[in-house]
Amino acid sequence: MLLIRQLRAHSVLALDPQGPNPAIPRDTDFWSITKTYDELSLVCVTDEAPKVGVIERSDNWCAFRVAGTMEFTLTGIVAQISQVLADAHLGIFVVSTFDTDFILVASHDADAAVDKWREAGIQVVEPLHQTSRLDFIDFNYELEDIAFNNRQGKTWVDDYPTKGDTMIANLSLNAELDSPQEVPMYFALRSRSTGLAIGSIGFRGEHISDGTLAMEIGYELVDSEHLKGLGTEAIAGLIEIAHARGVTQLCAKTDPLNIPSQKALARNGFVELPRTGAEIMWEFSIPDKIVGQLAE
Repeated sequence: MLLIRQLRAHSVLALDPQGPNPAIPRDTDFWSITKTYDELSLVCVTDEAPKVGVIERSDNWCAFRVAGTMEFTLTGIVAQISQVLADAHLGIFVVSTFDTDFILVASHDADAAVDKWREAGIQVVEPLHQTSRLDFIDFNYELEDIAFNNRQGKTWVDDYPTKGDTMIANLSLNAELDSPQEVPMYFALRSRSTGLAIGSIGFRGEHISDGTLAMEIGYELVDSEHLKGLGTEAIAGLIEIAHARGVTQLCAKTDPLNIPSQKALARNGFVELPRTGAEIMWEFSIPDKIVGQLAE
């Protein structure tokens, strides 16, 4: 079983049962409304909660999604998850969808809940960043397993890790012995819907060209996830991470034959530089405001 922590805070609201249903926000991560004969309630991302028609509300909830799609014939999933926390005297609130369950825990109990679940053998991944379809997980989380392709008990697609992932993991293991990273520089990519690892992306180090200092990026998706637009989305997500860290210049290298990778960079605003060698060099200046400008 795999739980995926959601990054945005959630709220539970009691709404006026005689009032209209609030409009669903565009591109919301979570919006679950329930109407009974005497109640209208809403569970949503806190910063998208309606301001009008609210009778009562409870804020500061952290949500965990049960990864994948669960058949209706499956039994005991929620019971297993909840019993671990009940034994630790931690309360939960559960919202079920057609495909899965979301477990909400009070934000101040979330870290303790993660510890208890892991002690009970329930895997929990905690993304550092999320896009609409991808979770960005610290690559160090499963570093040794990726380096040695230890697949036992792993929630990976069949063709993960790639050869590139294995090489980076081995290099990272050696680098960690010399100088541990203060902040994650490389990320495993997981599908937000299935929870499965499908590739990687990250910062490879600083690159100087014609007196310009840029952070070089690298990325790779497994073959089974190609041609879905995920490369474009992953690059957009990494640009957001770079922007948050104050990075202003990015660069990348592609093989001349790797047309999908070139298109993914171009869609995110990277500019191809004049060719001087076997590889194509790309550069990108991160604008002050990036929301809504990437991968359109």
